Amino acid sequence: MMNKTIIVTCLLYLIVSCNSEESLEKKSVDVDTQTEQTDNEPKNEVVYSIPSPNEQYDLLYFLGGEVDPTYVNDLSRVSNYTTTKQKALNFGVYMSDAAYMMKFNQGKKVFLDYVSTLDELGRSLDVSKVYGDDLLQKVEEIGADSDKLFELSSDNYLKVFDNMIENDKGKELSLMLSGAWVETMHILFKSAGGFDKDFDIQEAIIEQRYILDNLIGFVSEYEGEQEVDETLDKLYKIKKEFENLDCTQASVEVKDQGDNSFVLDGGESCLFTKESYSSLENLIKETRDSIIL
Repeated sequence: MMNKTIIVTCLLYLIVSCNSEESLEKKSVDVDTQTEQTDNEPKNEVVYSIPSPNEQYDLLYFLGGEVDPTYVNDLSRVSNYTTTKQKALNFGVYMSDAAYMMKFNQGKKVFLDYVSTLDELGRSLDVSKVYGDDLLQKVEEIGADSDKLFELSSDNYLKVFDNMIENDKGKELSLMLSGAWVETMHILFKSAGGFDKDFDIQEAIIEQRYILDNLIGFVSEYEGEQEVDETLDKLYKIKKEFENLDCTQASVEVKDQGDNSFVLDGGESCLFTKESYSSLENLIKETRDSIIL
């Protein structure tokens, strides 16, 4: 497993185009050389360095994951969130859950339920018009097309976070990104089914250590705020658990697949032990439990 071609790394880093499926290929961009934007691309680099839940669940879907609605945070819990920290963290959790449910074809009603909940949380965080009448109109036009609802979910993820930056809500954004990442990790672990069950998803979990580094870098810009510092402490604990992985080094090669796609081979290759897997899984559960209450 340590010497296998690391396609997962390629997808998560968005560095090269991996020929897995068309939707993944379109999302693969080089962060350092990207110079053009379309209407659906973020104005802020943070969304590139911290892949959206939609990108993560594209990968999970590609790896053969299946939906389980019991994995997500119940929408009825929204009334439990009364502080800014709770609202912002769970905004991120619900954004991740919405992407997961839409990727696995859960339909228009589920999408609208999440839109309603997220809009409620967004307005209570003083981010006016998180969504708007134009979104509802688009949903009506799309109807029951789950693929297009997923794309719409992805587009709005980017727009929401641009909105947060433009309205000087960086602290809240850092919490939202943290909540979304923790929820994504929770769903990845649940989907993996335990140690030695699904090595592809397990490898995807291992590669999250790079995304966590980028997340910590962004959240650290707002340290000094109590809510942020508490969340940052939890992220550092998770980072420390990643340091218990069994890792080896090999020279990196970029291999041309001959069909306008490339894969990376070599570099640092890491494995879980049974103990490190269980320890990180338990810490993610503990962290998520502290968020969703």
